[in-house]
Amino acid sequence: MPSPALTRPDLRARTAVASSKRPAAVRALVAVVAAALVVLAGLWLGGPARADGPGGSTSAGSPGATPGGSSAPVVFVGVTGLRWDDVSTLTTPTLWNLSRDASVGLVTTRSVAARGCPADGWLAVSAGDRAADQRGPGGVCRTLVEPGTDGTVPAWSDYAAAVATQPYDAHLGLLGDALAKGGTDVTGIGPGAAIALASSSGTVVGTHVDAPSAATTLTAEVEDALTHSRLVVVDAGVIRDTGFATQARAPGATSSPDDTDQQGLIPGDTVEPPPLTTPEVITQPARAQQVQDVDARIGAAMAGARASGATVLVVSIADSGRTSLQLAAATGVAPNGGTYAENLLTSGSTRQSGLIQTVDVTPTLLDAMGLDAAAADLGGATIVPVAGAASATARMAGLLSMQHRSYWITKVSGAFTTRIVLGQALLFVVAAIVLTRRGRADRRPLRPALRVVQVAGIALGAAPVASFLTGLVPWWNVDHPIHAFWWTLYAWVAVITLVAFAGPWRRYVLGPAGVVALVTVATFVIDPFTGSHLVIDSAMGAHRLLAARFYGMSNQSFALLLAAGVLLGVVIGDVLLRRDRRRLAVVAVSLLGLLCVVVDGTPGLGSDFGGPPALILAFAMLAVSISGRRVNWKVLAIIVGAGVLVVGGFAVIDYLRPPADRTHLGRFVASSLDGGLGDTIGRKLSANLRVLTSWRYLLLAIAGVGLTWIVVANPRPRRGALLGRGSPLAGLRRAVPLLRPGVAAMGCGLLVGFLINDSGIVVPATGIAVAVPCLVAAAAQWRLDHPTEDPDDEEPAPDAAPVELTT
Repeated sequence: MPSPALTRPDLRARTAVASSKRPAAVRALVAVVAAALVVLAGLWLGGPARADGPGGSTSAGSPGATPGGSSAPVVFVGVTGLRWDDVSTLTTPTLWNLSRDASVGLVTTRSVAARGCPADGWLAVSAGDRAADQRGPGGVCRTLVEPGTDGTVPAWSDYAAAVATQPYDAHLGLLGDALAKGGTDVTGIGPGAAIALASSSGTVVGTHVDAPSAATTLTAEVEDALTHSRLVVVDAGVIRDTGFATQARAPGATSSPDDTDQQGLIPGDTVEPPPLTTPEVITQPARAQQVQDVDARIGAAMAGARASGATVLVVSIADSGRTSLQLAAATGVAPNGGTYAENLLTSGSTRQSGLIQTVDVTPTLLDAMGLDAAAADLGGATIVPVAGAASATARMAGLLSMQHRSYWITKVSGAFTTRIVLGQALLFVVAAIVLTRRGRADRRPLRPALRVVQVAGIALGAAPVASFLTGLVPWWNVDHPIHAFWWTLYAWVAVITLVAFAGPWRRYVLGPAGVVALVTVATFVIDPFTGSHLVIDSAMGAHRLLAARFYGMSNQSFALLLAAGVLLGVVIGDVLLRRDRRRLAVVAVSLLGLLCVVVDGTPGLGSDFGGPPALILAFAMLAVSISGRRVNWKVLAIIVGAGVLVVGGFAVIDYLRPPADRTHLGRFVASSLDGGLGDTIGRKLSANLRVLTSWRYLLLAIAGVGLTWIVVANPRPRRGALLGRGSPLAGLRRAVPLLRPGVAAMGCGLLVGFLINDSGIVVPATGIAVAVPCLVAAAAQWRLDHPTEDPDDEEPAPDAAPVELTT
């Protein structure tokens, strides 16, 4: 049987008692802030240890950086379009041997555009940040050309003009200028190497050698270069998929707009290949032949480096036209004193074993040359070895699994988002009709309809977290990955739904919804401690190919944590208030909020800059309402001040750590101090505006807000109107007095998340995806439990204080 509603006299008495103890809520808020500061102090003294990060164990080859860099010379071999699934024993012997003996990893090459060009990767190495060439007609990439006799890189003015219009504040020539300033002897071989080693004026630094046509000649040139150079950069060639050939064009040629500039892609966006319109796309060699040629050049470069004991870094710095994770391998002494051998690669920018970025190459080369100060504020981080599986076969299997997952998730995420939006929109329409229909809820056809709405609401509310839990099952490694993903998703939804209706909590109006909220909160609280394996490459999470986030809390997972956390707080608060434990309710909800804030904002865990302010606001508003106080402007000012203090503390503490150990929180502070705040804000605003036009998220947000208004609003209309006192749902407000303050707190938190995160409308839409279906299920259950209740019998009287902004 449902719990009886509290009587109005009791409620007024309790509210009066709470109002007489007005400092209680403020004390609770101060306690939460103080606890957060204690956590910050702990981070300052120790910092989160991450086994898969650059600060891992020394046995994995990742101790602290050694000043002055390694004494061994370095040979950087750059290619474009090379993947580990191109490698086999007979056709690519050099790469096969690297997969056995070297440190190996995958590269996310995401640049300014959705698809990469050969020049993009080399420009990123030059600038140490995302940078891209302008495209030719039809989006065709430029064929790279050797520098002229004056040592100037062809089309450098084109590169500079293109980068100047891009939002990453990249500085072309940063690597070349730093090497020249440090007096480092360098040699570049091939056209790509000329771009990487050019100064900001476009003149190649050090010695340049044109790429030889024979592999034996390349061996001799590398050997000769290492007699006088500490750094040798080799362009080992280009691999392009059919339909993505490059074309030569004169410097200064005007480019035409195309679909490759996909700044700020969100999960579900796709990019189609360009049409086959040029002779090159028909006559270019087969991929297998291109890979064999590149393997021969890599082998020749490594043979030339062998006699000097040089460290060799092989990285595919751009894709082959169709986006995929690329190949990386390294041998020799690492810049931090470790050894590249029989393990995996990682960096501080990804904090994932086996994964690096193209922008990590520049700080790695600078650190190896003892110029780590020049790399301190770059977007990338030093590439270091980290312990992996004991056998080479197991290491390669893990990398290929990661590559498959990153590819197949892009094939299902768009369909998942579309289906969940359409499914929830249909539920909202049906619920708006069924829930507001007057009549006895124990008669047909209303009772079966309410039951269907209730179960569908719980199932759809469980779908978002289920999409993350699919990562516990390697569905991407089977023969039919798309089918496996959907069956895995449906299985998780079914399990959560069955648990929601299986226990004694099903008799409580918010019981099933509370189970969904608990599973959601538990998932996103535990996942950061295990390396964010569920958030990364999930249907609603951050994709490795988009290179937006590699660890911590994505904007979607933050939104789900906030919405489910507040809903769980409403359940906890309501249960304790029914037992006359108001103070315990305030403390419990405050501690739940503190847990969410600490996990979301701590560097190395959630590492989220925009989430903590919204979480603090939402949970503080809910806690204040539970205490019996009104949420006025003064209280909001205290809450906002506490949020700024905590978030600023997270960022500053992270900034004070060594550059190699910083997360993007500390890098944001460093970028702001270097004058990059305006560019960062502009880039996030641009991404926000672009996502705002997504019909899927707009539909979900608008429909969810409308249905929430129907369920919990109380505009006090005349008797017989749809809402308020005459509504069939009016008794739900009496049954769960915290419902309206909880929805208000959740709405304010999602609004703040919308304003300060670069995912924009995605944040409130994602929160709505879990909260509103659960709210629908609760409303349906209340009507089923009260089939004969007359909504006109009495007026609603809230237990918790309403959220009213009074002066």
